[in-house]
Amino acid sequence: MTRHQHGYLLFTLQGRRFAVNLLQVAEVDEPPLTWPLPGAAPCYVGAMNFHDTIVAVMDLAAFLGLPSCHDLEKVVVADPRIAALAFLVERVIRIAPPEQATLGEAPDDPCVSALLHLPEGECVLLDVAAIAQRAAETINP
Repeated sequence: MTRHQHGYLLFTLQGRRFAVNLLQVAEVDEPPLTWPLPGAAPCYVGAMNFHDTIVAVMDLAAFLGLPSCHDLEKVVVADPRIAALAFLVERVIRIAPPEQATLGEAPDDPCVSALLHLPEGECVLLDVAAIAQRAAETINP
């Protein structure tokens, strides 16, 4: 897959549709066993072992300022070249190929890179690198 041939992972948070670029994702799996992160912001649910690397796990809805999700079915692990970070999400909808998506103007949010226009409607395209940067700032103010 080249840089120009990518897709989007679509998922829900609080019933709203979001997406991330597949190039920013290492893996999608079931929610892992986590260990506490003492002193971490409330959006962090713990840390997990991801292929012998310790990865911080966050409730992405809580991080984005949405009410915390209770039925978190999947964990989306960021590409390790971006951050040792994983996001709990409600459910994964599907992978949308690039030819099904049209990029629209991003709302004024540092974690959002664009609005994705898809056959089933609009969803918010999140930027994993921007989320990782903001997350790092909450840990290292």
